[in-house]
Amino acid sequence: MTKTISFVNQKGGVGKTTSVINIAACLAEQNASVLIIDMDPQGNTTQVYSNITDDDDSVYNLLVNNTNNTSINSLKKSTYINNVDLLPSNVLLSSAELDLANKENRESILKNVLKNNQKDCSKYDYILVDCQPSLGLLTINSIMASDYIMVPLHADIFSLTGLDLLTQTLSKLQTIFESNTTILGFFFTQVNKKETLFNEAYELCLETYPKELFKSCITTSTSIDQANATGQSVIHLSPQANPSNDYRELTIELMKKA
Repeated sequence: MTKTISFVNQKGGVGKTTSVINIAACLAEQNASVLIIDMDPQGNTTQVYSNITDDDDSVYNLLVNNTNNTSINSLKKSTYINNVDLLPSNVLLSSAELDLANKENRESILKNVLKNNQKDCSKYDYILVDCQPSLGLLTINSIMASDYIMVPLHADIFSLTGLDLLTQTLSKLQTIFESNTTILGFFFTQVNKKETLFNEAYELCLETYPKELFKSCITTSTSIDQANATGQSVIHLSPQANPSNDYRELTIELMKKA
C-alpha cells in the first residue's frame, strides 16, 4: 500500500527540501518507488530534479485548474534516479492559496486529487510531499492528504517552540476534519554532535516526544550544499559522506515505522 508522507515545519532552513531529495534517493536504493510532490512555491526540489519553466504545467494545475486533461500521470516528470518521479512546482503555485480560498472543501483538495488519481498513485510505494515553510493552506492540504508527517528540526529554541504549534495544528485537523494523519517522527538536521545546544535540544525532545523522535540525525556538512548546488542528492554526489550514511539510517527507520 502506498504511504504518503509530508515533510512539515513552519520554520524555514531546517532541511525539508534536502531531506525529501535525499530520502527519496535512499528509498530508491532500497528498491522502493517514489513520487515527490513539490508543494513549495519556491520549487527548490523541482529545480534539483527538473527544468520546467513558469509556463509549464505544475502542481498548480492539479489543485486550481484541474481538468480531465490534467492528471498525475500526465504531469509527472521522470528524474535522474530510477524509481523516483516528480510532480513539479513553479511560481504559479504562489497564488494558489488565494485561488483556493473560496473553493469548497479547500483543505482537502490535494487529498481528493490523490484519491481521483488512485490508479496512478498506487504504482508508488511512497509519496513524499515537500511543504513550504508555513502552516498555510498549501501545507494544510499536504497534511490532510498524508498518512504521516515527518518534521525536520534544527537544534534551537525556535524550532522546538514551533514544534508545539505544529502538534497543536495537527490535533485541530484531526478533530475538525476527522483526519487520520499522524506524526511519523521528528529528526534533527545540520547536527554537530559535539555542540552542547544540540545535545540539550535532543534530550529535551526525547523527554517530551520519546516515541516520535528518530534516533538518526543528519550531520552538518558542506557536501550537502555542494549537492544542492549541482542539482543532485548528496547520496549520489558523496555516497560515503556522513550525511549520506545518516540519511540511509533515517530511511531505514522510516521504512520500519511506515
